[in-house]
Amino acid sequence: CLLPFEAKFYAQHGVPAVFVGHPLADQIPLAVDREAARRALDLRGEGPLVALLPGSRLTEVTRLAAPFAAAAAHIAARRSGYRFIAPMASPAAREVFEKEVAQLPDAPAIRVLEGQAQAALAACDAAIVASGTATLEALLSARPMVVGYRVSPVTAFVLRTMGLVKVRYFSQPNLLAGRRLVPEFFQEQVSGAALGQALLQELEDRGHVRELLEEFASVHRTLRRGGAARAADAILACAGRTSGADGDHAEG
Repeated sequence: CLLPFEAKFYAQHGVPAVFVGHPLADQIPLAVDREAARRALDLRGEGPLVALLPGSRLTEVTRLAAPFAAAAAHIAARRSGYRFIAPMASPAAREVFEKEVAQLPDAPAIRVLEGQAQAALAACDAAIVASGTATLEALLSARPMVVGYRVSPVTAFVLRTMGLVKVRYFSQPNLLAGRRLVPEFFQEQVSGAALGQALLQELEDRGHVRELLEEFASVHRTLRRGGAARAADAILACAGRTSGADGDHAEG
């Protein structure tokens, strides 16, 4: 298992599982060099830099581009000097996002990148992120964040009608901590005002940011276990047990 709570889940259901750590925690250094990342992306200028990551799949970007762009506008209208970047996973995603930005009457300048999501997280001061692996990357990069996610209205209706929405949290930072570390918004809660204001409140509470980054560092160390090698060892050990059991059966 890549995450510690997954091993606990499998154990509760009688399935042997071993937590081996997450390869991203090994890949991303404990101290990410923000200035080096900015130089690599040729990001010049002063002022807080916010990364907007509305997802890697086109369906995610289609649902989240408008509120994420509106969040940037909300921030820019209330605080001067903020800058924005938005890494897009594909040309189609870029087209969707830029169309939403163009429709905003008060759109701030947003530099759109081709891919480079991890570099954008390394370069930024904070991020607005779609729920998924990018939230873990933001945590490992030690970047404060606000998380948003939308599913289709039909899916949301079915989940709620059948009582299938039972989790307290859905973002990986909060799941890993077992408590609310970062603000998260789901479905109709996702709006430019909600996301933008939550990020401003988070960044302007310096004591909270300090505690948040300490918690992120603790989680990073927990996940940084040489996951690939440990996973290989666990697979070999399992294969050895299976081989031994087959051999015993054959002899019998």
